[in-house]
Amino acid sequence: MADETPNAGAGAQAGNQEEQQAAQMAVQHVFLKDASFEAPSPTELSQNEGQPDINLNLSQRTNQIDEGRWEIILTVTVTAKQGEKTAFICEVQYGGLFQFAGFSEEQMPYVVNVLCPNVLFPYNRAQISSMVTAGGFYLPPMQPINFEGIFRQRMAEAQAQASGEEGVPSTDSTQ
Repeated sequence: MADETPNAGAGAQAGNQEEQQAAQMAVQHVFLKDASFEAPSPTELSQNEGQPDINLNLSQRTNQIDEGRWEIILTVTVTAKQGEKTAFICEVQYGGLFQFAGFSEEQMPYVVNVLCPNVLFPYNRAQISSMVTAGGFYLPPMQPINFEGIFRQRMAEAQAQASGEEGVPSTDSTQ
């Protein structure tokens, strides 16, 4: 009887390992899709106003190429303003070709919106840093981004919006 319990536990562990091994993500290719740097008028910036205000924006495009193969483009835009004047704008788009296997339909939004940007963001960050430095500006190190937190926040907002729409009475007045 004591021999059967470890074997049953080992069988359950093997089943879990098979499930974990079934879901795979492979990065096939990472590439610079587009990059631009603009410094409209650096000579007009005041040296007395201190460091410019820096704003970072993210966007992402996804394109399913075929079964299990996706192109993900992560765009990072950094805008620096000093008062009303723009010091610089730097935009970098990095793309990746990803092969997925074994993920359920429910898991794919997480994979595409969290795991893929986590792969691409360091490339964006390095390119932006290089371009801003070449443009004659200093950019403090860009911190890692919590794509999982952003994803969970968007999911919560979508749920709140969906539940809010269910409770809204219809404005159709056809009597």
